[in-house]
Amino acid sequence: MFCPPFMGSGRKTWNKGGIAVPQFIYLSGCGYYMAPSFAAIVERPDSRPSAEDSAEDSAEDSDDETLSSRIEDEPEEAARGLKGLKRHSRAVRLACLAIKEALQMASIPGHVPGGKRNDIGVVVGTNDANLEAIDRLQQEAETYGVNNTNPGLFPETVLNVIAGQASIYFGLGGPNVTISGGDFSSVKSLQYAADMLESGRASHVAVCIVRLLPPAVFEGSIRYRAARESVVALVLSRMPSGGDGLKLRVASGTDLPDAAATRVTDEQLPAVLAVRLRSGELPSGTSVIYADAGPEGLLAVEF
Repeated sequence: MFCPPFMGSGRKTWNKGGIAVPQFIYLSGCGYYMAPSFAAIVERPDSRPSAEDSAEDSAEDSDDETLSSRIEDEPEEAARGLKGLKRHSRAVRLACLAIKEALQMASIPGHVPGGKRNDIGVVVGTNDANLEAIDRLQQEAETYGVNNTNPGLFPETVLNVIAGQASIYFGLGGPNVTISGGDFSSVKSLQYAADMLESGRASHVAVCIVRLLPPAVFEGSIRYRAARESVVALVLSRMPSGGDGLKLRVASGTDLPDAAATRVTDEQLPAVLAVRLRSGELPSGTSVIYADAGPEGLLAVEF
């Protein structure tokens, strides 16, 4: 379990003039929990930014103050099906609920009798999923003294707690990675997962992007802050377990092709993919979805 710097897919280029591109992989499962204000943006195509709009401007223009920016509490029935996670942080619980849905949709058993699925990796993209635990630990230290805090809280303060707990809970013994990439956490997590599949290090990868509102004590003191909460899990596969799934290719592109394309923010990308997989539809006339990848240009998801 480790938190590496991003490496890999930045070397890839969009296929123009015969340049080699990555092989197709499959989006075979998804699960998600989104704040009402975020769901309204993702499910409304006209609210997504065009190639000329900035992510910041789009976020401001699309924000609906009448809708909550916080994910509602976990559904009771779903939470009941994840025994043993009640003591964990909200970030871990929501992520595991989403991952469970994604694995089920991909026809991958959540537990393997007598062992682990060493061919299934986990990639978690998050900037702030451990802040709740850090705040709780600080409060306990101030109230009871540093020698009387709950020792169970400390593991929750580590950034890769979600990836670790998910791999343990679901018996996923493949590569386990946490990526904190600021404004590009979703893009870099998907790129890393695609590399993992293309290199043969895994047959499936559970990718979970966790964006939660930080506790009030951190407001104004952290660099990357989610405006709306979303937890999205995707299962990427070399071949879909159930024989179904969206066939796609993840690559880096420096410019837009002539074909119709949709441009989304890093924040919206995993949710857009999940919603499209669940609905079985792509945006009308769209074969490519682009997201900003920073200095590397654009991430292109071709269907």
